[in-house]
Amino acid sequence: MIQITEQQLDTIRDLAYRKYGLYISQDKVSRLLPKLERFISHEGYSGTEELCSRLAAGDKVCLEKFSSYITTCHTYFFREPEHFRELAAEMRRSSRAFYTIWCAACSTGEEPYSIAMTLIDGGIRNFHIIASDLNRNVLAEFNRGVYHESRLAQTPPAARLRYFTPAGDDYYTINRSLRNFISIKNINLMEAVRFPELFDYVFCRNVFIYFNEESRSQAISTITANLKIGGSLFIGHAEVLLQQPDNLEKTGSSIYRRMY
Repeated sequence: MIQITEQQLDTIRDLAYRKYGLYISQDKVSRLLPKLERFISHEGYSGTEELCSRLAAGDKVCLEKFSSYITTCHTYFFREPEHFRELAAEMRRSSRAFYTIWCAACSTGEEPYSIAMTLIDGGIRNFHIIASDLNRNVLAEFNRGVYHESRLAQTPPAARLRYFTPAGDDYYTINRSLRNFISIKNINLMEAVRFPELFDYVFCRNVFIYFNEESRSQAISTITANLKIGGSLFIGHAEVLLQQPDNLEKTGSSIYRRMY
């Protein structure tokens, strides 16, 4: 295990929070240390002193790689699929000519691809998804579109046959035609992000569990500022908005509508 002082640890935890909104409580430090050890070993740093020095100096390459090592990217296709079905049902009830969807913190792409598959199979094609994450490494994996069998465990058999091709060694390549419906962007929710047009729907699921109330509030403010009045925000089923903004009204299981 790496040798790290309390001061160095505080520096890293503070940076993770200020830069990315990730609140690393004392009981989660044991999970952080192996990630830092991999970071130092894989990137060839001499130790925690050099790492902290580079981070404190604002080394752009180090900061970018830092976010890749400390973020958690556990996901799979058709996770919490009730939201996808609700989205499709709501879009069918509406009469808009076109729909825009923002998948924030999309990781390696399973969520936006699941949305696209659900909508297309439901006869809906008049949509586009902006999929974003702060971790460039997971976005590169997303762009490659090759996934291990384990990520498909919850994928309906029909969708597996229609959208995936075996690539050997228990890996599958996703149908590239789905990318026509998706754009990939590198975005940090802790920054003042403003899109040219507001979205009809935003998915930001199973992300807020890594934030504290302050950073969660900041991220929600960024999201709602990019959501149309009447548009819906989907969060993870295990997440709760303890300080629900006045302009959001809960309309379903982990679904909120922007009221004004």
